[in-house]
Amino acid sequence: MRIETCPMTGASAGTRRELTLYRYGTSGSGPKVYLQAGLHADEMPGVLVLQHLMALLDQAESYNGLRGEVLVVPAANPIGLSQWTHQRPMGRQDAESLQNFNRSYPELAKLVGDALEGKLTGSEVENLHIVRRAFRAALAKLEARTDVQELQIALLNWSCDADYVLDLHCDHFAVMHLYASNARPEITELLCRSVGAKLALIEDVSGGNAFDEAHTVPWLHLRARFGDRHPIPSGCFSSTVEYRGQFDVDDATAAQDAANLMTFLSAIGAVKGWIEKPAYPNPQHLPLGAADSVYAPQGGVVSWLVHPGDDVMAGQTLAHVTDPVSRRCLSVTAPVSGMLFRTELWRSCLRGQTLAHVAGETVVRTGDLLSD
Repeated sequence: MRIETCPMTGASAGTRRELTLYRYGTSGSGPKVYLQAGLHADEMPGVLVLQHLMALLDQAESYNGLRGEVLVVPAANPIGLSQWTHQRPMGRQDAESLQNFNRSYPELAKLVGDALEGKLTGSEVENLHIVRRAFRAALAKLEARTDVQELQIALLNWSCDADYVLDLHCDHFAVMHLYASNARPEITELLCRSVGAKLALIEDVSGGNAFDEAHTVPWLHLRARFGDRHPIPSGCFSSTVEYRGQFDVDDATAAQDAANLMTFLSAIGAVKGWIEKPAYPNPQHLPLGAADSVYAPQGGVVSWLVHPGDDVMAGQTLAHVTDPVSRRCLSVTAPVSGMLFRTELWRSCLRGQTLAHVAGETVVRTGDLLSD
């Protein structure tokens, strides 16, 4: 295992930060897998999972059990980790710009499209390497004007040529679920069955260019541009894995989740000698656009009648919102039938605020599908 650090200049005089990467295995000996956690720096379940995973990778490396290269960034957002307000972490958006740390990553297809003209071949394998080299070259030329841009470029520099990218997050209160594209459904199923996801939400382009889609959407766009002349592969499988809710942080759970990640790494050929096989049931794979929002009908106190993971019917009462001044109590109802897979953290709300999401089977939303 080798440790690499990436210095970050800091926006103000006298301040410095750095990113740390743990690099396991040998480049070129098998698949390259990149894992990170804490990009939203108020989400700790994945951060603890990677601590336990690194202990398992240490063991695997000691008996020559790595076939490929596994890169781990255990704390992917030193900016957000330092941003607290009134004794609460504010790690989802940058405090200075209010930019979501998981949005607006550089669009690699736009950066390399013109440069690839005349360089691609009739071989899908050759084009895979040509495109990845172009990604690295384009990122090397980018200039960061803000701390957030510097962070984004640094993370992409490590991950842009990976075969597999897993970005570990969590929700407020939620079942374990993940987001993926349509490009590699067999790997999505393998990941679900390895980690125990209860739901997979699928979309090629969900809007916002989050970290996971910064690795899959470029191949989609390059195929649209060059596919009639040159074979373009789906060069990366990427997924955002939501490790339940913000309070689901304990060593026993994290240790099991880390073992499940080793099962996935073994299944894709990055680890050898791991006995466990993907054994969890394959959950529903539903369009992200079929996950509908539940809104607060008034401001007040939220009291839930159901819990994340429950199946609900359209029109079913999910919660009540009570106005403590007027004493009026209004029902919160399910917009569609499906699984209530997440609810908001706070038990107070404002009128019109999103309170939860229900994953149905019929697309009801289009456009930008990610909440900020």
